[in-house]
Amino acid sequence: MKLKKSIFMAIIALGIVIACGEKKNKEDQGSSIEEQTITTEQKEEIARKEFDATVAKERRADSLRKVDSLQQVKEHGHVH
Repeated sequence: MKLKKSIFMAIIALGIVIACGEKKNKEDQGSSIEEQTITTEQKEEIARKEFDATVAKERRADSLRKVDSLQQVKEHGHVH
């Protein structure tokens, strides 16, 4: 009797594990379909936003360099 009960419990546990694995695969397929439906306009907009962000970072870094250079000129009379 214990052997039958143990086998039954193992089958139930295995079924639950398999069922959970199938749900994850379905969710992954759903997200890949959503990614495929992105239009070219959306891709261009994303690329433009990324470009704007990199330009802003470069401007900020350049501004900090200028401020540092001006500070060095004020303190030392020349830039290092």
